[in-house]
Amino acid sequence: MLFRHARQLTQKFTVLASLGMAFFLLLLPGKCLAIDNLTILLSEDGAAYTEFATSLSNLLAQGNTAKTSVKIISLPNFKYEDLSRNANNQLLIAVGTPAMTTMAQKPPAMSVLNVLVTHNAFQKIARQYGRNQDPHHFSAIYFDQPWNRQLALIKAALPNRNRIGLLSSKETADLLPGLTTAAKEAELQINMETVNEDADLLPSLRKLLNNSDVLLAVPDAAIYNRYNIPSILLNSYRQKVPLFGFSASYVKAGALAAVFSTASQISQQTTEIIASLPTHGYLPLPQYPRYFTVNVNAQVNRSLSLDVEDESNLMRKLKSATERAP
Repeated sequence: MLFRHARQLTQKFTVLASLGMAFFLLLLPGKCLAIDNLTILLSEDGAAYTEFATSLSNLLAQGNTAKTSVKIISLPNFKYEDLSRNANNQLLIAVGTPAMTTMAQKPPAMSVLNVLVTHNAFQKIARQYGRNQDPHHFSAIYFDQPWNRQLALIKAALPNRNRIGLLSSKETADLLPGLTTAAKEAELQINMETVNEDADLLPSLRKLLNNSDVLLAVPDAAIYNRYNIPSILLNSYRQKVPLFGFSASYVKAGALAAVFSTASQISQQTTEIIASLPTHGYLPLPQYPRYFTVNVNAQVNRSLSLDVEDESNLMRKLKSATERAP
């Protein structure tokens, strides 16, 4: 569900314009990558997945004189025979949760870097199939943002609103301790309501809105799905409690703001990881996105009589907050 929303991303980015000097140094002519053969396994031929694969292929072609061989396979057409049995100098990138799950169930000889997957999904799949014991061969770049970055956006946009409302289900229960810690560090109060079944949603939402200054959406398909989102947005709008989403499509639909990473931005980070891999091919530990952007719904900002700064100022503040984060 998360990536159906991601497909509707409205803002495009010029990847090369945002590359840092460190990235250029990694890809200077003559730099020989530890990876000779790269397989990109797409969960499906969806827009976000295809955008990632195309962007990654282009970045590698532009920066790598060793000409790493890139093979792109869609999961419906995938056969294990497509993969080499030789793990040396090879890497598989699993794009999306279905591709990640397939690789977790029957590990290939080569290392697997999972992308366009949420922190929660990766942790659950890694535990379920015992891949959490070997993070240097089964790692990830998460698609969702770290809590400190999401809370920093709320503080930057609405500095006088300190009560953060959050709806959770059993799908996101594991994430709550991390949120609680981040909120304490940010001097924010978290109010939570648990939704155990569909009938609980509206009563829990209304109770939460009465005790919250803003509502923070999380990638929980049991709550934030296409059936529930209109009701959640409408009720929060009526109560004048702005919602902070996790994709550009949420902002387009009526959320006040969101911080998110595009598929192209994730591909940029992936390229940097590939370029810096040591000869033994050990992957770095699972990590959150380095590159991100902010969208603000100007109409909602005006309708709720808020005074949220423009996107460029919010981005500047978030980058500063991220740099200071431990």
